[in-house]
Amino acid sequence: MKFANDIEEMVYLGFQEIDEASYQEKIRYFERKKPAIAQLSYQLRLEMSLEYVVALFEVGEYYQYLKHVDQLLAKVIDENIYSIDGDDIYQELLFRKAASLHNVLDYYGADHILTELCKIDPDNEIYNRTFIKNNADNLRHKGQKVRGVIIALFILAGLIIGVELLIIRPFYEAQVSATEMLRNGLFLSALGGIIFHELKIRFLSRLRRKNLLKS
Repeated sequence: MKFANDIEEMVYLGFQEIDEASYQEKIRYFERKKPAIAQLSYQLRLEMSLEYVVALFEVGEYYQYLKHVDQLLAKVIDENIYSIDGDDIYQELLFRKAASLHNVLDYYGADHILTELCKIDPDNEIYNRTFIKNNADNLRHKGQKVRGVIIALFILAGLIIGVELLIIRPFYEAQVSATEMLRNGLFLSALGGIIFHELKIRFLSRLRRKNLLKS
């Protein structure tokens, strides 16, 4: 039994000796030692698993993080382990899940979690900013048609400039003024469309956050 405890201690301590910010090394160690980690006590196994999924998130392995986080959240809830070393582990896992969903373009999934986090801690600036950013990016994603129209206007303005330089100015000088007005009108419409669309997105995102605080 003592031999087993020594092995357990070596595996755990080996993981803890890795620098806190060496996420890739933590991931490699955990995955290399999975059979040994499976033999650890429940508490040590859970602690290492939490550090492992956080490392996955920090290196941008969002799909892998999402693959593991729900199981850990369930364990945290079942065991009432809401704080480790003073950190609210439940909220941290949940926030990273929202950020991961956002980064894989699941804006609706991220919105659901961020809404709940903002209700839990309405004064948390990180939650608030991420909520607004997620809403804004979702609106931008849904506004692809608007962006398509704006890009088309820029392209059309560029084509008219080409026609103006190659044909209108050399051969139809009387039409230069009208062509310039058309070209400038298209360019300004496209530019105005970008500004208006972005201002609308930011306004709606902040309005939704404001309404959430009232609910």
